[in-house]
Amino acid sequence: MTAPFLKGEAICLRPLCKLDEDLYVRLHASLQTMRHVSTPLDADTARERFAAACRLTVSSDPSYWVWTIFVSGHAEDAGIASLMAGDTRAEIGMLLLPEWQGRGVGMQAVRRLTAYGFSTLGVDRIESRQRVGNVGWQRLMERSGFKRVEGAIMRAEWLTWRRDCDWSNR
Repeated sequence: MTAPFLKGEAICLRPLCKLDEDLYVRLHASLQTMRHVSTPLDADTARERFAAACRLTVSSDPSYWVWTIFVSGHAEDAGIASLMAGDTRAEIGMLLLPEWQGRGVGMQAVRRLTAYGFSTLGVDRIESRQRVGNVGWQRLMERSGFKRVEGAIMRAEWLTWRRDCDWSNR
């Protein structure tokens, strides 16, 4: 199994491929996009990480898969989303272009990745991290059923979110 296509209500998550290099570099080199994640990357480093992400996305091991997010009816990409899965837990992450933030795209992608993690990969919980001050991600996590993990062992500038699978609703 490699990273599959995932369809949401009005979005499609397509496994990252060579066609997505410009988007990946644009997102990771942008101060505006990376302000709540990390220091922006220089273009060469972003390209190296892109090549590694492509290799991992086509592997049969879901320890790190990346998707390109498309919105139905629009030709341009909206961003990228990732899912890193282990035996019992997974972590999701996302970078959206500024013009797609606050438009429900992130919510749909998180819901689709969460459903995939629970139903197909069979993980017991899904987590996410955010920098303090990323109010948009905080609202997204709360609306998606995630709870903030109090006292998580992490640097002071980071918050951890967690959603446990409710196996009784399966």
